[in-house]
Amino acid sequence: MAFPYTDLVSKLQKTFSIDDNPSASAVQQYRNHLSALNSYLVYCGKTQESRIGTEFTSEFETKLRSYLSAIDVAPRTRRDRARLLKAIRRLFQATQDSRPICSEKQVLLSATLRMRIAETGVAPKTLARQAGIDPTTLWRWLRGATPREDTIPSLHRLEVRLGLARDTLVQLIERHSSSQTNTLAATVPTHRLQMASRPRHCLTLAESELNGQFLKEWEMLFAYKTTNFPMLERQARAQWRLIPETASVRISKLARRGTMVCPTADIFSNRMRTFLGVVNGLALEDGGLGLDEPPEQTLAWCAHPRALECFLQWMTSRSGGIRHNGQKVFARAVASLLRPHTGFLWQQPELFMGRLPSQLQPRGESGWQEMCAKSHKLLREYIRSSTGVSRNPEEPIANLLAQQNPLQPIRDAISKIQAEAAASRPGGIAEARHKRNALVLALMLSNPLRARTLVSLTWLPNGQGTLRGNPAEGWRIQLQGLHLKTGDFQRGRAYNVKVADWVKPMLDEYIEEHRETLLQGKSSPYLLVGDEEGGIWEGLGTTVRKLTKRYIPGSPGFGPHAIRHLVATDWLRKHPDDYLTVAELLGDAPATVLAHYAHLRRDDSFARYEAYLNGQG
Repeated sequence: MAFPYTDLVSKLQKTFSIDDNPSASAVQQYRNHLSALNSYLVYCGKTQESRIGTEFTSEFETKLRSYLSAIDVAPRTRRDRARLLKAIRRLFQATQDSRPICSEKQVLLSATLRMRIAETGVAPKTLARQAGIDPTTLWRWLRGATPREDTIPSLHRLEVRLGLARDTLVQLIERHSSSQTNTLAATVPTHRLQMASRPRHCLTLAESELNGQFLKEWEMLFAYKTTNFPMLERQARAQWRLIPETASVRISKLARRGTMVCPTADIFSNRMRTFLGVVNGLALEDGGLGLDEPPEQTLAWCAHPRALECFLQWMTSRSGGIRHNGQKVFARAVASLLRPHTGFLWQQPELFMGRLPSQLQPRGESGWQEMCAKSHKLLREYIRSSTGVSRNPEEPIANLLAQQNPLQPIRDAISKIQAEAAASRPGGIAEARHKRNALVLALMLSNPLRARTLVSLTWLPNGQGTLRGNPAEGWRIQLQGLHLKTGDFQRGRAYNVKVADWVKPMLDEYIEEHRETLLQGKSSPYLLVGDEEGGIWEGLGTTVRKLTKRYIPGSPGFGPHAIRHLVATDWLRKHPDDYLTVAELLGDAPATVLAHYAHLRRDDSFARYEAYLNGQG
């Protein structure tokens, strides 16, 4: 029920013991609070005799920000006003929670503590000292933290101080903590077991092992693939995209051009180092080439069918005989180099064919191009047949997909992380990290972007980052094609999406309070702070896997891509054939979504057919 501000002022007086011979410090604190309240009420067009309305309930945050923006005071005074008004509002909320404890219905410990402490009229810090409790501990309980077993005696002393029967508060402790609920046995995904049992091959060449000749060849290829006007013929869709280094995680020096980087070149250069290592070091009995002398490091090996078959079969053997997307990606990349008339290698026989061992060299330019054509045909066959799955994306999230609401466990995990933040030291690094981690999972549900895009989000005080807006007006994520893996996936349409209302309070709090704590005095344009120096967060994927393993019961842990898959699968199961919505959510082309989730359409078709058959009986 609404009551006048005079009642709230009376509560404020009791909090500072104004009627009980208060100290000079308490009187001054009371006056500061009252002055802030009166100033705020004048701005809202109210007096102490007015009833408390939305300016202190649902619209408090909006009204407060508007008030702070309007007053012409020093920045420090503005911060003090905000702190004091928030403290008064907490007192109001505690008063609103004042209802009798009901033994028939469990009440949250934090709400009960706020109610009982508010009724005493004693400041929590004073009450904690009177009960022999660390004030920080009591503050954590008031914020929702679950008392540890070793703090139960402190809770008993608080019961005595509040005049409550023994165990009144202890009985309200939630016993289903995350450490207990997550003891469910997790099924380890098949590919993780395979990777754990697979011997390491140690064949991949380090970047430092690449010689000068190969580096020159690579530089020529990189220029051919990235320049707008290559000296050689090139198909329009064969160009590699350069993006600013600030929009990407760590990239090899082989994929850099000044301040621009090329993620595609980074992936291909890593695969090439393994390819050259297999050609050079794989034993004959394991399918190697069995060359008489160590081969040269050269891109020319990409044109030889024996070398390509050796590497692709080696990849297949390591995946248990499955031809999967790994072979397909490599085959596509190399096939573009061998394409008749426009392929990088096909056009340069005089440069490359002499770099193969003499017994493997073709005869003349026509022989080189015939060999390129043969290898191109081999690669096209691998592209066609590489339809197997080495890593089933649904395995790590199988226990979630089996539930009616697969996204709820992630929402529950966010709540658990928030509870741990409440249990942390206020203003500390641990609290800030928990708040950031909860925000990360929330953003992945509301805006299921790729990890690379998420960590490249920027926030700047002048509002020019990719996260734009403010707490009063809300937030939007505004991205250009360079921020997305698929680039201009819908004819140049940029990504301009609102951050969900349920995520907004978490984002407000993170930006206003916790981001600066994580930066520890450093500056950074990135929204999500994970790097100690304020750089782009390289460890996001690892963090998400740890969070999902720890806070989701029965989960083996999964990364950002699995959350995207979970969002898409859940939506399509409940909204069959709505591929356009999923394309918008994921930032992909509708054709890409249809290709990846066609199995759901097939499942739905057979389900409807089964229902049809049952109706015929």
